[in-house]
Amino acid sequence: MGQWITQAGLEVRTLHLYAKQPFPHDVAELKKSLAGSPLAGIISLGGSISADDDDVAPWLIGERALLADAISLGVPVLGLCLGAQLLALSTGGSVDLAELPEIGVHAVTIKDSADEVFGALASSEQLPTIQWHQDEVRHLPPGATSIAKSSSCRNQIYRMGRLQYGLQFHPEADPTIVRMWEKHGDDAYQRSGRSVEGLGQIEREVHQSIDQIKSVWSEPIKRWAELASQPLETQLEQPSQHR
Repeated sequence: MGQWITQAGLEVRTLHLYAKQPFPHDVAELKKSLAGSPLAGIISLGGSISADDDDVAPWLIGERALLADAISLGVPVLGLCLGAQLLALSTGGSVDLAELPEIGVHAVTIKDSADEVFGALASSEQLPTIQWHQDEVRHLPPGATSIAKSSSCRNQIYRMGRLQYGLQFHPEADPTIVRMWEKHGDDAYQRSGRSVEGLGQIEREVHQSIDQIKSVWSEPIKRWAELASQPLETQLEQPSQHR
């Protein structure tokens, strides 16, 4: 996914919170750390912890604070899996255990054809995604809109404001990443029952679908990045296409 964003003309900078890197707790502090480079947007990635596991992952407190500040200021955001759950918790939503964990390749359906980032995919019924989660956003934050669902998760994509989204799935993953997840199987993997199929089964499943997954999700991610690259003042002045 970093390659798609780079192709859209942006530079990707990665902060490893779990490695105790210095981490900004608000947008102003984040902008200072960029040493004069403009901030286009924030992407909050996934993880095997839950969104409120502050006792084992204390950096989550600061990450939620940053996401809440970004939403209030209209900064573009993509929250991916855990990132989507952190985004929901930080803005008044709720997260809970899903009735059925989703592990492997699962289809989602876009419900909002007018959405300016993902709406073009609404004409397709079955869009393949890489899933690896046992938690889900149970209640959306006030003002948020669900724009995609799967057979067992009603909030696969939700929209907060313009260019501010939570995605329950993993557009950034590939077979190599999934191999690592499978090798170090977490609670979601064990609880799903997929672990009994044998090591490597999920990786093979993803490998079979990865070309289609890239083809489907590369364009909306690049679209988000291209729109996010516009100065924030310009974004706020533009009429939203999904209202």
